[in-house]
Amino acid sequence: MRVAIMQPTWLPWMGYFDLIDQVDQFVFLDTVQFSKQSWHCRNRVKTSHGSKWISLPVSARFSEGTSLDTAVVHPERRMRKFAKTLHQEYASAQAFEREFPALADHLSSISDSACLADVNIAFILFAMERLGITTKTVRAQSLPKFDGRVMRLIEICRLYGADTYVSAPGSADYIGLDGIKRFEEAGIDVVFQRYDHPIYPQCGSGFLGFMSIVDLLLNAGEQAGAILRSGHRDPIPALEFFSISRSESGGRENNYGAA
Repeated sequence: MRVAIMQPTWLPWMGYFDLIDQVDQFVFLDTVQFSKQSWHCRNRVKTSHGSKWISLPVSARFSEGTSLDTAVVHPERRMRKFAKTLHQEYASAQAFEREFPALADHLSSISDSACLADVNIAFILFAMERLGITTKTVRAQSLPKFDGRVMRLIEICRLYGADTYVSAPGSADYIGLDGIKRFEEAGIDVVFQRYDHPIYPQCGSGFLGFMSIVDLLLNAGEQAGAILRSGHRDPIPALEFFSISRSESGGRENNYGAA
């Protein structure tokens, strides 16, 4: 039983979906604190001038303790502008006519004052369906509350009878060697995701990696799932991962959001 736990981010990149695709149970950690200027509410798409940030407006009336499941969004004008940008920049993409209508409908359905976690998770589930990913998902808000950053991960794994926890590479510093030891004491192996970003046909000149999954869907359409899975590699056992230098381990430049 393999479990992964990640914060629900806005329009995630391919590696986020690879993480979901390789586990039996994926947990959206939607109870953590919201952070402005983070992957929680922004991501990138390719344009004729390079990558462009697409931000989801979140209410400025938030306190230091506002979590992803209590922060609210105000998307109406921004989503219309975003859809216009996608239409302008991706009109020549191979799968534009097939994918854009459903994507535009999804974006236009985001209501004012909706919960940020709801919005992010709804898009991730939308993209999972387009990619053919059938992993079971659950929200942390529906689970018992556990104290301690690492112990929270361990207790969630225990809840699902996990023998393996699959972590994003960017969470290595968060977990640390002490955290790995705690997982071992709980009888749970920790492995770190390894993903080699595929190069696929993009509209426009050149190739830009680490874009939102939107880029893959509009460019690849029905082939998006196969392209996504072509970058999957067997995960690295925790101790081996920590013995590899940061530059060699790969995957640190990503847009996951920490566990």
